[in-house]
Amino acid sequence: MSSLASVIIPTFNRSALLREAVDSALAQNYRPLEVIVVDDGSTDDTAELMAAYGDGVRYIRQANAGVSAARNHGFSVSKGAFVAFLDDDDRYLPQKIERQVAYIQAHPAVGLVHSRYLLGNAAGQVVGRMGLLSEGDVLKELLHRNFLWMSAPLIRRDVLEKVGGFDEALSTAADYDLWLRIADAGYPFGCVQEPLGIYRLQHGSMVTNVARTEAEVITILDRYFAQSGHPPELLTLRDEAYTEWRLWFVRRHYAVGNWDAARRNLSQALSLNLGITPATLLDTFYSEAIDERVRDPFAYVADVFEHLPPEAEFLHPFRPTLLNRIHLAVALRGYQRPDVAGAREYFAETLRSHPELAAMKADFVQIATGSALGLPVEADQYINTVFANLPPAAGELAQLEARVRSDVAVARAFEDYHNNTRAAAAALILSALRARPAWIRNRGVASMLVKSLPAWFRQAVLPWRRNSAQS
Repeated sequence: MSSLASVIIPTFNRSALLREAVDSALAQNYRPLEVIVVDDGSTDDTAELMAAYGDGVRYIRQANAGVSAARNHGFSVSKGAFVAFLDDDDRYLPQKIERQVAYIQAHPAVGLVHSRYLLGNAAGQVVGRMGLLSEGDVLKELLHRNFLWMSAPLIRRDVLEKVGGFDEALSTAADYDLWLRIADAGYPFGCVQEPLGIYRLQHGSMVTNVARTEAEVITILDRYFAQSGHPPELLTLRDEAYTEWRLWFVRRHYAVGNWDAARRNLSQALSLNLGITPATLLDTFYSEAIDERVRDPFAYVADVFEHLPPEAEFLHPFRPTLLNRIHLAVALRGYQRPDVAGAREYFAETLRSHPELAAMKADFVQIATGSALGLPVEADQYINTVFANLPPAAGELAQLEARVRSDVAVARAFEDYHNNTRAAAAALILSALRARPAWIRNRGVASMLVKSLPAWFRQAVLPWRRNSAQS
């Protein structure tokens, strides 16, 4: 039996983007559905835009009070048993609410169900996709990082009423605060492990946003750990949580040129003395350098090493290692584009300038696998393109195709397994084992194969046997 779902869209002076968000909500396959737009005192033509939707959208205008107040206002007038919040620069895919309502009705214990999502650039073009995301008892992981896209969750109304809405003293981290309160109240999180929306990565106002987010997240963590009654195992995570968040602030502050804030956060992370290694920091900077929001990854690295605090001077000898990984990533990313000849020539030029890249087999496999899974391309076609067009100077890298295919197959098998398409998961694992038998020694892969084989046998083997017998 269907229940009303409410989609609440807060907005402020973004009429140019708002239409896409509203249209994506109205295009949902699921009914019954109400769409509520809360205008937080816009001074552009938002009111004129919304007038064109007539009764199809409930439009509410309020004096400017901030995004959290707008979300809460929308919730207060909504009627849905399930509630979703869509930012005005993001988009839903048509099946989002339908998939999530089906999930949440089948799992009555969960407080909310989120999803994987696609990444869009400022123009709205899809530039990436997220991998598997956490579900179940997520409190410990949530203390370390906010892995939910703001527009992803569909939340039970009674859960929101119990834990309260958004803290109106917060803005950029108000969603993190709400997810943390829902998890702390004991509700498991569900996740539909397929992309159900597009998160637009914005470049504007990021200096202010990063500083504000840092202040708000630290306030949230301070408030959480100051509360009494937490289990001892959660209290032991305190320093780990602050360290993980400090490292996230480090990468973002460097990206927007907040040198003092970046140095301060890096010094604070190192002072917690949790054994941060050069590899940890290199991974941190690598992840940010290849982020879509960073326009020049090499300039980003130069800025990082030019503005390291004294406590991090030990990183300087590792700069070439980081740059080599980024060179590989940039070269491999080029193969997603139509100009394959240009991608090959760029890789060839990179190898001429940095011949040591041809010996970086492990990094090549890891980056090629990540590109196949994370770029907005069909994985098998991307791998075909890469290995059919490697320059001669790539040498032994050209022999790694089977390894890359097996690693991609295992990753996709995990996705199918979590989506309960077990037969497909088993087929992918068997394919991966043919290319790399060592996967069977991985306990997670072996367990997944054992649990998936019965479905594969019923779907693939039994029909083949029946057809063979009839012929």
